[in-house]
Amino acid sequence: RARWFVRWSSSRAPSSFQGQRFDAVVVGGGHNGLVAAGYLAKAGRSVAVLERRRVLGGAAVTEEIVPGFKFSRASYLLSLLRPQIVKDLELKKHGLKVYLRDPNAFAPVLGSEQYLLLGSDPEENRRQIAKFSQRDAEKYEAYEEWMGEIADAITPLLDNSPINFHNLFCGNVIERLRALKAIGSLIKISSKLKGETGALFELLSAPATKMSCISILFCRG
Repeated sequence: RARWFVRWSSSRAPSSFQGQRFDAVVVGGGHNGLVAAGYLAKAGRSVAVLERRRVLGGAAVTEEIVPGFKFSRASYLLSLLRPQIVKDLELKKHGLKVYLRDPNAFAPVLGSEQYLLLGSDPEENRRQIAKFSQRDAEKYEAYEEWMGEIADAITPLLDNSPINFHNLFCGNVIERLRALKAIGSLIKISSKLKGETGALFELLSAPATKMSCISILFCRG
């Protein structure tokens, strides 16, 4: 089960790559590409991963942007790294370590000494928000609970395949059963939402600017 990680810096494959044969070629060594390659290799396939940059990881790369300080280039949460992926690819065995970030958000105000610092302590969060708005501070915890309920309800969707309506009506028995299972997952999610289905649709389909306004209105009651 060979896994190959190759830097591809030009329009032509490097000499070390020529003559090699692979079952699969993954273009892009980002975190998604690496997961795909990991599963292919786990299934016994020989895989080549082609990456133009000098480092692998894509949006999950940590680099020294400011001398002496390392930052994540884009990824700021680990919530989308599904536990099943960690288990299947034995990531902890290969060195995965998760560090709790607390405080988890620091937002300085441009041109002043003010800042907003949020973490896991609800009381401290209220104190921080109250520096800007007492009403927002009082409503913030309820807003966090609302968002948490929606997140808990829809998280299982990340591990399920989308509903295949063609298979539901035209597939064989096994394909229809799989489609029905996916529908069953949606029904469970709807029951968890407890009347918040409309809010979920708004959250997933509205532009970010509108959702920001909704968040402010929710906090301000």
